[in-house]
Amino acid sequence: MSGVLRGAKPVRTPGEPPLFLHELVAAAAAGARVLDAGCGPGSWDYALRPDLRVTGFDIKFPPGPPARRTGVDVLRAGLERLPLRDAPFDLVVCHYVLEHVTGLAACCDELARVTRPGGTLYLAVPRAAAFDDRLYRFAGYFAKYALLKLGKRIEHQQRFDLAKVLGLFRARGFAPTAHALVPAGFSWMNDPRTKRLQGPFTDGLAWLHRALGIDLARDANLVLAFRRDPAAAAAAPGAGAAPPGRRRVTHVCRECGEHAVLDAPPPWPARWACPWCGKPNPLGRPR
Repeated sequence: MSGVLRGAKPVRTPGEPPLFLHELVAAAAAGARVLDAGCGPGSWDYALRPDLRVTGFDIKFPPGPPARRTGVDVLRAGLERLPLRDAPFDLVVCHYVLEHVTGLAACCDELARVTRPGGTLYLAVPRAAAFDDRLYRFAGYFAKYALLKLGKRIEHQQRFDLAKVLGLFRARGFAPTAHALVPAGFSWMNDPRTKRLQGPFTDGLAWLHRALGIDLARDANLVLAFRRDPAAAAAAPGAGAAPPGRRRVTHVCRECGEHAVLDAPPPWPARWACPWCGKPNPLGRPR
């Protein structure tokens, strides 16, 4: 097969609960209150739903805070202790934030506290056993100690697996409604310090997957949606049981970080195109 394989966006089946960030934002009721925890410049484009009431916060805002507009409030705060009243938010978004915090228990307590009963918590974290998270942590330690940047903070303070995440939030009255194990796209290498390495690196990983079947990007991240429902959380299966609603994502774009589903019989093309941004990515094998 020649050319470029066009990826597809993940699609919900009828009756399937929303899971991914764009699905949850699209499904939110008009006027819903949404918290973007550790928002940076914004975990999504707030202008897509101007009818939502969004509060975003972070301890710092590289490359700048979200644009201010009617219906958007932005504040500087740490997740361990939020200057917010109890249970005001219909949807709480925590998109690749918890791995960076020092006080994990306090942060989870605050996420639970500000979610209204029956509200939704969206959570995405890296899986600690995956190559992607190990590489990220190695790069941090290398920069700190080998390059003598001794004042540098190690960014990934916490390590997660699926059972740990489920346990943390089940204990706080949250029942999982959907989840996915998402492969690595290495979009964090879009940082100017590593951008020149991203292309050769991801090309090499794709070759390894295609030639030898070694898939170092597989199951790198955990994406979950929870409902604040203590009774359902108490009735949920115990540790080791699979949570409900597993969704399929086969590839992640290295440019925009969005999810895609690829299905193609061999012979496979060398490239696939992101269905969100249209940029090309190297293809090892379909998953």
